[in-house]
Amino acid sequence: PPYGIDLQPQRGLTQSIVGDQNCDARELWGFTVPHAYRTLKDNSSAFFWFGWSESDWTKAVVSEWFTVKGCVVWVKNVWGIGYYLRPQHEFAWYLHKGTPPRPLEPLSNVWNFPREAAPIHSCQKPVEMMEQSIQFTQATSILDPFCGSGTTLVAAKQLGRKAVGIEISEKYCEIAVKRLAQRELFGVQP
Repeated sequence: PPYGIDLQPQRGLTQSIVGDQNCDARELWGFTVPHAYRTLKDNSSAFFWFGWSESDWTKAVVSEWFTVKGCVVWVKNVWGIGYYLRPQHEFAWYLHKGTPPRPLEPLSNVWNFPREAAPIHSCQKPVEMMEQSIQFTQATSILDPFCGSGTTLVAAKQLGRKAVGIEISEKYCEIAVKRLAQRELFGVQP
């Protein structure tokens, strides 16, 4: 979901995020998390991505519904903008509803995946990282309620999993559809 940081992308490569003001994001998380919990099957897990400055309030929101099992650090291998410290990481809460099956192999909570060189969306994640997330949870059906340019959907398709994506921006819905179609066009199969 939007991080609540009022992201203003630099150099015109991508656009700002709808609902990314702090008050908007808090309200959106407060609305979304209970519905994500309700939608999730019993004994399953989820990842919710966030920025470091939102760790206090996002954990409070997800903890009302889920058991917080850990925090993943995504090392993006590129530096963000900043005057003092320039972040090169993001976080994800790893959450349980009930008691999901144990993963086939435990993973480090530090994930090194290079950020997309030419992202379509300001908060785009690497397909390979989303594939790892899906495989780790052993999920057969995936819901991404903030699918942006469709990266999670592409990862699910490549793994042969069912997926549903929800996105407020019509532009990004169209981009996600094109990305999914391109996987078939160029012969990339699960």
